[in-house]
Amino acid sequence: MDLIDPRNVSEIFFDGIHEVKITRGIARIVLFSRQDGTGTVEARLRCPLSELPDIIQALVIALTKAAGSGRKSP
Repeated sequence: MDLIDPRNVSEIFFDGIHEVKITRGIARIVLFSRQDGTGTVEARLRCPLSELPDIIQALVIALTKAAGSGRKSP
């Protein structure tokens, strides 16, 4: 599998978002994974609230492109 970033950082696999809190200008997002029917926290992300729209936009663009590449042409 190709890395999208050449830095030596571990990838995080998760099943969903457990919680989102915004306090003091910081967005905090808790990611979880399901293992044997039990939810386990995998990571806690935090970013400045001012950066959140750019992060969401980048995710939507990447996911839209990925979904579009999986479609078959008529």
